[in-house]
Amino acid sequence: MIRAMAVRRPAVLVCVVLAVTAGRVQALDGDRIRPSVGLNYTYSSNLFYLDDRIPDSQLPFIKNGQRSDSILGLRAGLDADIPVSRQIFTLRSNITDNRYATYDNLDYVSYNVRGVWNWVVGSDWDGDVGLAHTQSLGSFADLNNLQRDTRNIRNTDDYFASGMYRMGYDWKLRAAVRNTQLRNSATSFATTDRNDVVYEIGSRRYSKGGDNFLGLNFRIIDGRFPNREVVAGSTIDNSYREYTLEGTVDWRYSGQSKLSGALGWTNRLHDQISERNFSGITGRLTAVYSPSGVIGLNAAIFREIGNYQDITTSYILTEGIRVGPSYAVSEKLSLQANYQYSIREFLGDPGFVVTGLPTRKDHINSLLGTVTWLPLRNAQISATLSYDTRSTNRPLFDYDVTTFFVSAQLTF
Repeated sequence: MIRAMAVRRPAVLVCVVLAVTAGRVQALDGDRIRPSVGLNYTYSSNLFYLDDRIPDSQLPFIKNGQRSDSILGLRAGLDADIPVSRQIFTLRSNITDNRYATYDNLDYVSYNVRGVWNWVVGSDWDGDVGLAHTQSLGSFADLNNLQRDTRNIRNTDDYFASGMYRMGYDWKLRAAVRNTQLRNSATSFATTDRNDVVYEIGSRRYSKGGDNFLGLNFRIIDGRFPNREVVAGSTIDNSYREYTLEGTVDWRYSGQSKLSGALGWTNRLHDQISERNFSGITGRLTAVYSPSGVIGLNAAIFREIGNYQDITTSYILTEGIRVGPSYAVSEKLSLQANYQYSIREFLGDPGFVVTGLPTRKDHINSLLGTVTWLPLRNAQISATLSYDTRSTNRPLFDYDVTTFFVSAQLTF
């Protein structure tokens, strides 16, 4: 535990500087610039998402038979909202130094930086321009037993812009573009590096005098993999074009209920391997019901595809539901719970390798509860307890894991 309590000097220095200068910053800029410091503690009963039936003797990376671990994170952040005439510039940023009590080979620094210019021109044009950078540790959930001790740091860069033009009192046209670049630090994951360019165009019909809207959106994704996959001595190009036409909604029917999300049809076409193409309904709809300011209920249904690349799979089709109640005990104390059930199918097998196994299908159950306490105006403490299970038709790939997470943050 002493090892976990150690932190890198840069992270400590950032926290000290923010704490010392916080009073001055607040005096000069009010709530427009908000530095913060925080502490995270995480306990995972199954750090590597291992199947209980796998003996430790087959897992050379397991230390002293221990599959659990605790992670201590020291966090510093800086948020800002700077209005300049009608323009608003926003910054959201944080950095966390994560230290593991047992598996210290996984120690890493995570951070998230997002800057946006929310622009307005005249009375008919508005939109945003921004960029974001994220660094995180790759998940162990879908790795094989030889990969699970790999420390893979994932860096994601996003560059985006959007614009809306008011055609009439209650009708707007919208266009957007986004460039996402994902890079993995581990060479064994190099083939999953990718560049996605997303183009969107659509329209929204707003309620009179309100923010509620119904819309139609058309999206194109140009997905490229800079490091091609090599199978049986041949180089495989998994690049694709994805086309989605969807209806969108963000509508508050009353002060108590709201529906938001999108539902449409997606076609994914691969440049080289047609066996990896996809066509079907996709989308996510979320409903929120709040009969009072104290009790709330949210529910969602979704059917989505996501990237996943190996010799037998190029994407995952995920279908599921989520439901969660919330209860505000007081102005300073709130409770929330969530249950999610999802089915994941690993699709797009071109038949390069005959495994004799059926298409992989996972059934995942996730249950969590969160308590949030605001002891002071600028302080927040939250704790989350979650339990996740997976059953799959892939041999020895089931898991169950209990995770406890607690965080404390002080904003100046």
